[in-house]
Amino acid sequence: MYHSLTLTAEGRKILNMDSIGDFLSYIGNVRALSENTVKSYSTDLRAWERYMRNRGLEPLSFTREDAALYAEYLEDNFSERSVLRKLTALRTFYSYLEKNGLVSSDPFRDISMRMKAQRLPSVLTEKEVKELLSVPRSSFQDERDHMLFLFIYSTGCRISEALSVDIGDIEYRMRRILIRGKGGKERFVFLPPQTVEEIRGYLEKREEYLMKLGMSDEKAFLIGDKGGRLPFSSAHIIFDKYKSLLGWQKEFTPHTLRHSFATHLMDRGADIRLVQELLGHESISTTQIYTHVSRSRLRKVYEETHPHAGKEN
Repeated sequence: MYHSLTLTAEGRKILNMDSIGDFLSYIGNVRALSENTVKSYSTDLRAWERYMRNRGLEPLSFTREDAALYAEYLEDNFSERSVLRKLTALRTFYSYLEKNGLVSSDPFRDISMRMKAQRLPSVLTEKEVKELLSVPRSSFQDERDHMLFLFIYSTGCRISEALSVDIGDIEYRMRRILIRGKGGKERFVFLPPQTVEEIRGYLEKREEYLMKLGMSDEKAFLIGDKGGRLPFSSAHIIFDKYKSLLGWQKEFTPHTLRHSFATHLMDRGADIRLVQELLGHESISTTQIYTHVSRSRLRKVYEETHPHAGKEN
């Protein structure tokens, strides 16, 4: 058998990540796939392994929702061809786990089909953004949640980038932050004056909160309830909480705010090359999705307002 399975002290099954090595040996030695294919699978699966390790996830407990979030992460960082290749590697790996009785289903089974459809991303209207940022705040956690939303919408950062920002990274005079994104590529994101003022107010409340916890030396800009850097998993819980609070039926994730940032810029006439640079996209083709979104919004506005565009009475 080409897998590694261990038991925790409580008797709970977990899959050792050495099982990836076992899987690679299996497809290379038993299925006799090419060396290049095995190498490609290794690269994609090890990247996924790092993603899970950083978020405290395990293959056996990886859910359909986790898979969708990972696909979302891939979609924002890689070309469609690369995303489909990486998802294929994961589906093949989970097929191997299923055949060996280690998992009951493949959480990635239908993800690639959704990717191929190239559905337009969910976007908030400017009114909905205002509604989101106007939710009353009565605790530090409320202030932190507000800052999380405001920061992503103001800068267009990926959630991973936003969570990695330290307070020392903020250049107040220049109203900008140096972001280290995909592949270590650096870019500046910029802060509107109002956002800078809100950041100053948030940092005062953050300092008070940390002092109560005895953690005033924490560097992270966005912090969790226990005072450390806000975890990725907690950020998504926050988005789910506010989606329910506001009664929204549409998708609302960190990507939704990033999409909204880009779409609203395009709606107001921003050059696509500028938007590409602000988002940190490698290829202009990745940014072009926002031209499609803006065109669809333009058509909707036209059909709702032009006297000859509506349905016949």
